[in-house]
Amino acid sequence: MDFRPLNDTERERLMTALRGNAEKGQAVLVDPKDTSFAGTSDEVPEDDVINAIRSVPSHY
Repeated sequence: MDFRPLNDTERERLMTALRGNAEKGQAVLVDPKDTSFAGTSDEVPEDDVINAIRSVPSHY
């Protein structure tokens, strides 16, 4: 994967999302296909949460 810096619009959207997460507890969404930023949400479907947890490698 090639590194590509965020353009100004992408950077501003991501900063807004991170502020929303820190101040309001909003979820920061990531596209599962390419891990790009996909916005924010106040509620996340349970299936998305379960899939995210399953995607984290564990070494137990």
